[in-house]
Amino acid sequence: MRHHRKVLIFHTEQREEVVNITCHVEDVIRKSGISEGIALVFPLHTSSAVFINDSDFGITRDWQSVLEKLVPVDGGYIHDRTDPKKNAYGHLRSVLSGHHICFPVTDGKPDFGTYHTVYYIEFDGQREKEIVIKVIGE
Repeated sequence: MRHHRKVLIFHTEQREEVVNITCHVEDVIRKSGISEGIALVFPLHTSSAVFINDSDFGITRDWQSVLEKLVPVDGGYIHDRTDPKKNAYGHLRSVLSGHHICFPVTDGKPDFGTYHTVYYIEFDGQREKEIVIKVIGE
């Protein structure tokens, strides 16, 4: 069994931002030379997440709207009293968004349906963040 690891570095413009990273993920898988296996996309930060959804970017805005209702920025969180960054909402939104993803690789490509899109969602941005992509297989 072989493996390939690549770290992507992002610097978001906004504190909360959604980035379509599908092309980056596909590129890493292609360059891995692995044709059959699995891929893991794993942010190295607990205030961000990766998820797969429809290619219509409106769905990401809808998800952000849902998260704003469920986890308001100023929710009186204990973490905000113990951490000077005051980013508890980002950590909680990450948990709800599904921190990382894993999916099959077939014929050297993600085994996605027509509209599957990989999104990176940052909840405490405006600084460099890293995402590990690990491809394992033959």
